[in-house]
Amino acid sequence: MHVLAGVGAALLLASCSDRPNDLRDNRYYKDPEPPPSSAPPAPPVQQETPRPAAAPTTQRKAAQLDRVAMTAQDLAEEGVQPSGSPSRAVQVALPDCQAPLGKATSAYQTAWEYPTGSTVRQYLAEYDGNAEEIVTAARAKLNCGKYQSGGAEVRVSTPAVTDGQVSWCATSSRQSSCTVLEADGSVLSVVVVTATTEAKAKPAVTRIAPLAATALARNS
Repeated sequence: MHVLAGVGAALLLASCSDRPNDLRDNRYYKDPEPPPSSAPPAPPVQQETPRPAAAPTTQRKAAQLDRVAMTAQDLAEEGVQPSGSPSRAVQVALPDCQAPLGKATSAYQTAWEYPTGSTVRQYLAEYDGNAEEIVTAARAKLNCGKYQSGGAEVRVSTPAVTDGQVSWCATSSRQSSCTVLEADGSVLSVVVVTATTEAKAKPAVTRIAPLAATALARNS
């Protein structure tokens, strides 16, 4: 199943040019022999060898998620505009039925807005293991039927599985959001379209889901 659902440092070495000039204070010449002393010589100072810098894992993964996110070109036919700045915050669960999203190692989220005020949000997350497990766990939790949010009852439809994607809609008296989950290897993609009614949100997410799948395939 393909997954729906979301950044190097260099170790600087000191060069020989930074050493003090040994000729400047006559340290090049041998000093006179010191008088005998009964005190034992001081042990040499042990200097710790610098450790190599850790590999920039987080930055690398975040950059990969950037590449598989939908772009303005991908969404050109939708007539949307970017809304706000991309976020790298990791989400642990979806609002619908608190479906779990596991422990992602990195994430990337973008948002877009239609002239009507409806919105599109894509959340990408990368995991140490196969993201299909995240989709399976989320689907199993999406059986609550309904839940409360902001004092309003939200009704959750039965998830549908089509072409490796899990989709459903959550509707209240205020708005409706339709979501599609998909996985590709270790990457999860979550696409959510929010509109005033399910009749508007569902067709939009149905159009956008293939675009997200095409973008996600760039991870392969």
